[in-house]
Amino acid sequence: MEAGQALVVRVTGTLDTGTAAATLIRLLGAAAALLPPHLVFLDLRDIEVLTAAGVRALGEFAVTGAQSGFRSVALLDPGGSHARVLRSGLPSATLPVYAGVSEALTAHTGEHRLGEQLADLTRVLLDAPSVTRALQHVVAAATVVVPHARLVSITLRDPGGHFFTPVETPDIAADLDRVQYRTGSGPCLDADRPDGPAYALDQDLATSSAWPQFAAVATAHGLGAVLSTALLPARPGGFGGALDIYAHRSGITDTDRLRALLPATHASLALAHARSVEVAELERTHLRRAIASRDVIGQAKGILMARQGLDSEAAFALLRRTSQDLNVKLADIAATLVRNHTVLAPAEEE
Repeated sequence: MEAGQALVVRVTGTLDTGTAAATLIRLLGAAAALLPPHLVFLDLRDIEVLTAAGVRALGEFAVTGAQSGFRSVALLDPGGSHARVLRSGLPSATLPVYAGVSEALTAHTGEHRLGEQLADLTRVLLDAPSVTRALQHVVAAATVVVPHARLVSITLRDPGGHFFTPVETPDIAADLDRVQYRTGSGPCLDADRPDGPAYALDQDLATSSAWPQFAAVATAHGLGAVLSTALLPARPGGFGGALDIYAHRSGITDTDRLRALLPATHASLALAHARSVEVAELERTHLRRAIASRDVIGQAKGILMARQGLDSEAAFALLRRTSQDLNVKLADIAATLVRNHTVLAPAEEE
């Protein structure tokens, strides 16, 4: 692992119902301090009390981190009581437990945990309370199964041929999805073609690419490689789509392509076992989320235009730049500004 791609966060004291939410916020802030870490070590060896609420907070951090492109591990005595509490509440693929940093690094740069992780993912998917949660676990697992993955998203195609992103992803991944839907060109669309090879791979988007508009957006975000693997519809005319993995230039190998088949298959199985009404609700939730985000971003742009004399394009650019600088979702920045109009005020206004 390259220097600067790992972050150790030490958690002490009590992690229970009263402290779980605040701890989760602090953990997310610490991870955002390194943009982005490749692996986060949660050092829990000095935790005095760990309850189910604390375990849920740790799991939420791990899943959120996986959606943002980094993996998380816990440092604990594997035979201790806290490790047992953690394992009882979370699958090991979500937050694996190691005795120390060196052991964790060895495991995450080697091959021997792959089978265990995939077996664990199968169990989690079978126990998932909803197809949404199952797909979130698939995204988290893909960042582990494919070591060079920096961002992972899932694209779904409904029976009418409309593409959408069913589970929340980082703003960058959402941008990459949207440009494909808008232009009708991109790796996830090619992978989903019934006459195609069931995957689309480009290891160097900076040179000649089959998807120039998509490639321009990806390279602008510092990403140089993409792999999209088809999700097989449960029945003819059913929901299809692709698992999308983004990496740095030449960061996706042939081995990675084969590995990606495993989480993609799990996603296909999750969709196959979901009720059609539940899958359809994914699309409605996506549309509601998109409309809500557009509304709050529009309000925030209006505030900036009125207060700072900016035009619409400049106001959006300021929001976008702040989102990237703070590594916080654009919609969250906009919502904060709507709640507190003094945020992003020029120095003389503060």
